[in-house]
Amino acid sequence: MYNPAVSANRHESIAMNLRVRSVVRRALLIGFGVTVLVCSAAWGYLLHQNQRAVARAQRLSVSIQKLKVGSSDYHAAQAITAEFGTVPPGNPDYMLDCGDGYFEHCMYYIPVNKGWFRLLVKHPMLTHFGLRNWNGWAHIEILRGVVVEYSFSIEYMSKKGAWRGFGAEELGEIPTDRAVQAVISTTYSIERNDLMGYRSGFELESSLTPAAKPDERKRAWHFEFRCLAERDGCGEICEVMPDAWQDFFRVRGHFDVEKYGEAYRFCTIH
Repeated sequence: MYNPAVSANRHESIAMNLRVRSVVRRALLIGFGVTVLVCSAAWGYLLHQNQRAVARAQRLSVSIQKLKVGSSDYHAAQAITAEFGTVPPGNPDYMLDCGDGYFEHCMYYIPVNKGWFRLLVKHPMLTHFGLRNWNGWAHIEILRGVVVEYSFSIEYMSKKGAWRGFGAEELGEIPTDRAVQAVISTTYSIERNDLMGYRSGFELESSLTPAAKPDERKRAWHFEFRCLAERDGCGEICEVMPDAWQDFFRVRGHFDVEKYGEAYRFCTIH
């Protein structure tokens, strides 16, 4: 038997359910929209921070080259560290921290991309969204108040997933204890070094003395930083330090390729 009251209640219940569903749907859409906006803003911020870190690396590379080994005093080093900041040396038992104000024999250690690097090590999935995994550092060694050595280095995950690095140093004389070394002149050499630990791979590092010729200095410090901020990241070493790589390959690297294979060319451009 038809009951108007029951029918009215049923219609009212259906209408209420529809209203509730509509409110829930609207809330979900709003929540989704807010989430997208927040994620987009966060992602834009991270990309911007990466670009700033790359620009900082370039500035540090330029600034540290202004030091003159054997003649710049600790005040020149302090001017650089005042802009870029320092952290204690990784091995305090080996070298004192110049930040303590004792300049008899000490070191300034300058991180380039410390926080960013740790973020990507902790969350490697971020590299799939355009954030590149790279890290950089510089050091300045002081002996009796005078700069006796400095260096700059970058390590990065290449497009193919291999760890690579590039860098340069200036010291009193060309090192003679490097296992794989291309001696270009008495004032300029390039070494192939192993990257150790979880980031195992290879890097090339140029070494200069204060007597290095202007062209040698230009080739040793020619770094292509821009790829560190690009979505695809950097390629092989020949793309990020093209001149020094060419010098290394001409004198020593081609022997490694002949002995160990194309992987030791460190270049995909022929």
